[in-house]
Amino acid sequence: MMWQRDHLIEGKAGYDYALVAIVLLTLLGVFLQNSLSFLGVGLFIAYLIVFRWYDREIGKKVALENPRRTIKLFPDETSNLTLDLENHSVFPMINGNLELQMGPAVQAYEHTINEKAYWRQFKIPLSVLRKRKTHLNIPIVAKQRGVAKVHHIRYYFPHLFHFSVAMIKYTPIYRTEFVVFPKLIEVKGAEAIFKMLPGKGRFPYSPFEDIQSPLGTREYHYSDPFHRINWNASVKTQQLQTNVYEREIDQSFVFLVNIGKSKLQDMVQTNQNMETLLSYTAYLCKVATEKDIPFEVFINSRRPGKIPVLHIGEGEGKKHYATALEMLARIHKQSLVFPFDKMLFNIGHQLTNQKTCIIIGELTEETLTILKNWEKKNFTVFHVPYAEGASMVRQIGREVLASAK
Repeated sequence: MMWQRDHLIEGKAGYDYALVAIVLLTLLGVFLQNSLSFLGVGLFIAYLIVFRWYDREIGKKVALENPRRTIKLFPDETSNLTLDLENHSVFPMINGNLELQMGPAVQAYEHTINEKAYWRQFKIPLSVLRKRKTHLNIPIVAKQRGVAKVHHIRYYFPHLFHFSVAMIKYTPIYRTEFVVFPKLIEVKGAEAIFKMLPGKGRFPYSPFEDIQSPLGTREYHYSDPFHRINWNASVKTQQLQTNVYEREIDQSFVFLVNIGKSKLQDMVQTNQNMETLLSYTAYLCKVATEKDIPFEVFINSRRPGKIPVLHIGEGEGKKHYATALEMLARIHKQSLVFPFDKMLFNIGHQLTNQKTCIIIGELTEETLTILKNWEKKNFTVFHVPYAEGASMVRQIGREVLASAK
């Protein structure tokens, strides 16, 4: 059953009065032999039958379309929440009010009851006619990063046979949601960094080789692996020849986001500037996408599983960018924080190729100690600190790492 009747507010005084009237008129007709009394009994019985029929039909034949929809918006963008109700009953429900609740990520100015409440309640005047389909189009404005789902859908309307208000509530989970992406806040200097490192490239002194891109052969040296010998070339030259491959540098970016803030006794809490830090991250993802540079994202928001933090694997293009934005949008404002230095320690064992890392958020002494060890892997590390408004990306130089314990 899609709709549930709230029996707490059902007024049945009219039903009870009709039963009393039937009993009195029946006694009056029997003792006084009055035919008009039996006519009244018939009318009241007819009233009770229709009353009972109507009372049982309420909410049973009302259908609300419930498609799975995810509407994605940036702050201040507008969209619509569409609701399609169809009343299959012969009884109309008129002069009612449809009420629902949504989170603070979006707002409907025309129908909001209380703007200050965390769960904003909407109230929409609505009549659902018999055997008709009713279409509602509610203008929605994206207000802040987050996910807004529709909750507590209720319809209040006057009962046709007594003077109280009836209410039915929608019991299934309504599957339309609004995902509001973070606001894009500029990180100054980011475009210059991306321009200097235009993605995956060739580099003659790199320790990494691309075995899919052979350059040719050269004379075999005793230190060369045996499996690298090109036997066809060796037969032609009558000397052992070794395959030579293109050398490459993995110039993709790794965004490491610290949404935590250090606290006494080795505890961490959510950074009060988390929204701004996520906006910096969204901006960096945007610039990387525009420059066709692959990137991956680690965020120290705790989650269950083998990887205890939020992570998007390396990728590129608009689809990857949209995936990153949605992950940023779904981070809860009171998210549990995984220690950032522990996250970096784990990531340091996973990353093998030369990487360019950008840390967004707070740096601690423990973090700098770990980054000092990353020098041996030739990682290039930049830092985007919190600032009022736009931030500036800075490279973490050796002088900073040298001061780390």
